[in-house]
Amino acid sequence: MQAQALNEYIGQGIKREVYKDKTLLYLPFYFGENTSEPLCLIWSKDGTLSDGGRTLLELKKRLGDITPYSERIGNVLSSLGLISLEGGQKLVIKHFQTCIQGEQTYIDYLGGLSKLLRAISLINVIDTIEVDKYGEVSLC
Repeated sequence: MQAQALNEYIGQGIKREVYKDKTLLYLPFYFGENTSEPLCLIWSKDGTLSDGGRTLLELKKRLGDITPYSERIGNVLSSLGLISLEGGQKLVIKHFQTCIQGEQTYIDYLGGLSKLLRAISLINVIDTIEVDKYGEVSLC
């Protein structure tokens, strides 16, 4: 598959709203059967990417107290590197990896997006998996 065709295929389920200070990306990812609202990632003008607190909010709705899973959530975040938890709720990536290709450098925003999506996916099922301090995942 050619790169342009792959890019179009990946992007067909994503809705994008662009504002002066941010871009909202609505992804075709839903938290459970009873949710009709897709995941919205917020890409702010200063370059940070966030889930707006949605992942932990949905987890709390489903599980109630998520305190027993704090260590596992921390292990997910520390194993992925660039992701932080702001205000105890919001998953955020502030810094992206700079890649060097020959004499050119570029910022790898897709790598950051990939890490955030991996964190969201793992945290969404944190009650069914074990995550050690190295990020190794196994079923409970």
